[in-house]
Amino acid sequence: MLSFDLIDPNNLPANAELLLRCQQPTFPTFEYYFLIQKSYFLIYRQELHRFPKTGETEWTLEQSEFPLAIVSWVPWALENKFFKGPREGGIAAGSIHYKDTVAGEPVVLNRSAKPPGYSLVNMARYSHIDGESYQQVQLTDEWLFGDGLLEQFKEWARQYEAGVL
Repeated sequence: MLSFDLIDPNNLPANAELLLRCQQPTFPTFEYYFLIQKSYFLIYRQELHRFPKTGETEWTLEQSEFPLAIVSWVPWALENKFFKGPREGGIAAGSIHYKDTVAGEPVVLNRSAKPPGYSLVNMARYSHIDGESYQQVQLTDEWLFGDGLLEQFKEWARQYEAGVL
């Protein structure tokens, strides 16, 4: 399993390809970078946090790394596990998560309530920030369905399956 340092979005490594830079509508102060590096899919997030009492600022950074096959797995898991009932092969009634292995790494997609959406977690990798929690990214319903992120994942999946991503 490859390991990665936190990227610097202003100075990407030569072997990294930026696929998308955007903001999430639910959290407009967060800036996201979706990249490919060494056949891995990296999601980097940064926010310039301002401390209300002092006015000082500092960057908060987070990065999640997944095997590149995750671009196909996310739409598949949503459509086949969350959008279908148990009789159709979806997750069990009352369940809010689906766990699988993607290219040898255990991943989980959890339904979340606040904000409504899904948390994508790589259980093989620990956070660069605290080292005790798993790497994860919050994909809100508004971002996935209203802002087109799910369609973007589907396009990446088509490119991945065609061997051009």
